[in-house]
Amino acid sequence: MKNSHKSEKLKVKNEKNDDLEFLKNFFSPFTSRVYLVGGCVRDEILGIKSKEFDIEVYDITPEKFDILMQKLGAKGVGKSFFVYKWKNFDISLPRTETKIAKGHKGFEVSLTQDEKTASKRRDFTMNALMKNIYTGKILDFWGGINDINNKIIKHIDDISFAEDPLRVLRAMQFASRLKFKIERKTIELCKTLDLNELSRERIFMEFEKMFKSRFLYYGFYYFIVLDIAKKILNIEFTKKEFFKLAKIYRQNPLESYFLYHLRYTKNIPVDVLAKALNITNILKRDIKIKKMPKIITNRFLYGLSLKYPLKKFSILNFNCCEKWIKKENLWDKKYKPKHIDPKNPRISILTEIRKYDKIIIKKG
Repeated sequence: MKNSHKSEKLKVKNEKNDDLEFLKNFFSPFTSRVYLVGGCVRDEILGIKSKEFDIEVYDITPEKFDILMQKLGAKGVGKSFFVYKWKNFDISLPRTETKIAKGHKGFEVSLTQDEKTASKRRDFTMNALMKNIYTGKILDFWGGINDINNKIIKHIDDISFAEDPLRVLRAMQFASRLKFKIERKTIELCKTLDLNELSRERIFMEFEKMFKSRFLYYGFYYFIVLDIAKKILNIEFTKKEFFKLAKIYRQNPLESYFLYHLRYTKNIPVDVLAKALNITNILKRDIKIKKMPKIITNRFLYGLSLKYPLKKFSILNFNCCEKWIKKENLWDKKYKPKHIDPKNPRISILTEIRKYDKIIIKKG
């Protein structure tokens, strides 16, 4: 066994979890090999509080497991994969997966009682850790703890990794969330994978995690380096464009921030982004917000606020004109003209706005 560690040595805090305590008691008459697996173990080592947990249960037959899950009141969310949902836990039997057809459901599943064999199906070493819920002992067959400490994203096995190309996008969003670097061999393998078989729904799920991430510039770097930009959006970047966006992405104030600046830098139509990434209507609305011009006047802002409140416009454009917008009460509200001529509404509104003395709010 490679790199087996106890939680005490890692200084991992075992926070009280009533639901986990319940599951300990629930499974204890049947097995002593029940493990927290995957991201929740990784996050615990990183000091990140998990909202969802994956559990693998050993030494129980599928028939007995099904009976226990019914008794628990768990819902089968992937019965062919022996996966059940209970509260914020995904509970499953340990398994191997072999690709037999296209798509994320095209896998042949076999049960295994060997921890190392079961962990090999995971994407990255940092996600293959297993923590026994009774003893606290962590099993690390692939050097995941060392990679976490060194902030490295590294795949486990060439063949199993390549069976699901979604892992290319997962590498990108993990880098963006954790500020980790992707190992060179993993980068080269990612670049060989065809992303065409991925559904737009699965693509968006991974991009959405990046859109919400703290270290957006890491995600952007790997968006390019892993050939995701080229394969999904058919775009490439000049050195000037790269450094411009990398600087912009040092912050991430809104979920739409990445796409907003990508769209305007590369002149990508909103419909193209919407189709390729299956983005939500809220994101679509956000990236349609007008880009900040070089010279911003009060008349421009009044006119813009006829369409929408200016909060997101300001935030997406580096908090542009924030004081003036708030002073004019246009942060969360649209501009309401004092008089609208029902016969010529557009002309009357424009006339009203033009009556204001032209003031330059910002000059870039």
